[in-house]
Amino acid sequence: MRKQAQGHLAAEFNFKDSAMSQPTTLINIQILRGFAALSVAFGHSAQEATQLALRGGRAPLDTSFFNWGIGVDVFFVISGFIMVLTSADNFGQKGAPRRFLERRLARIVPLYWLLTTVLILGALLVPTLLNVPLSELRHIIASYLFIPELRANGEVRPVAALGWTLNYEMFFYVLFATSMLFPLKRGIALLTALFAAITLYGAIAQPHQTQIAFWTNSITLEFLMGVFLGLGFRAGWRLNTGPALALIFLGILGTFRFGAEREGQEFFIELIRSGLPGAAIVTGVALMPNLKPGRSVNALTLMGDASYSLYLFHPFVIRPLREIWARTPLVTLPTPVFLIACVVCVIAASVLLYLYIERPMTRGLQRAMAAHKPSSPTTEMQSVQPHAAS
Repeated sequence: MRKQAQGHLAAEFNFKDSAMSQPTTLINIQILRGFAALSVAFGHSAQEATQLALRGGRAPLDTSFFNWGIGVDVFFVISGFIMVLTSADNFGQKGAPRRFLERRLARIVPLYWLLTTVLILGALLVPTLLNVPLSELRHIIASYLFIPELRANGEVRPVAALGWTLNYEMFFYVLFATSMLFPLKRGIALLTALFAAITLYGAIAQPHQTQIAFWTNSITLEFLMGVFLGLGFRAGWRLNTGPALALIFLGILGTFRFGAEREGQEFFIELIRSGLPGAAIVTGVALMPNLKPGRSVNALTLMGDASYSLYLFHPFVIRPLREIWARTPLVTLPTPVFLIACVVCVIAASVLLYLYIERPMTRGLQRAMAAHKPSSPTTEMQSVQPHAAS
């Protein structure tokens, strides 16, 4: 399993470092992806722990001091970062936008569509277990097409609620592919102008139309932060361990909540509260010296490999575990035990899902796509967001 993790990591994150003129593998970023997904999963586990405590008449464990959703912001920054590193040399080449989108779709679609279908079937067969508010057919179709649409309960989320981050990812991929029509400098200038215009329009107009309001949210600027970090990395930006750890610490510190949440926050406040800490964490991790492979590092990189599965699949583990916990003597155990059980079960299930379902499906689709077109002179690597969040 260790060799599998190393092999996949090399295939996914090997690229030519323009500052060093040799292949580089971003082990640090891969590990960060795992922790980002785990942060989101832990936040949802804490919510289920609260429900358990209330059902048992006990005081819930307060975990609101930390923004566990920071994993999404980290995913978005990583997405911009990795897209630049793996695709910068293809800007301006004929067919580059199409190849880029094909590879992104092959990486994102199979697992997401599979879990969306499972949720739809689950909502029809056991509606109380997964609590999926199915809406009209239009919402279901929009979910498969990564188009933001209102749920039956009024939320702008797809059938698989966590897929809201993938709706942003796909929006970013379309804009990024458009920028690839031009050479790198002009393409990045265009991408910057597009994001600036889109978010500025959202800030000024504050549109109410569902899709426009969603796509003009300032959270999309987190992708742009990652893009510029990627450009800096290509230009040779690096940090020694001490300054890098200090930057990571400041980013983590920024995710702590020192006061009550405010309603009606200004447009860019959330970007400052979540986007900047997320960017600081990714910057410190990306620019610090690479961790050396070893038993513990290899285990963490495997969790990073499985981060997309971990992000999308953890509700399928946590909800049933909550029901088992509530209906057995386990409910008498302290709440932290439930949280630990959630983390262990989520990681184990996600690694298995990645190794035996996600990766084979992705590779199968990639092979099928490659078989129906002539080989291209360049190769773009794959990555998962995240988000997130992919």
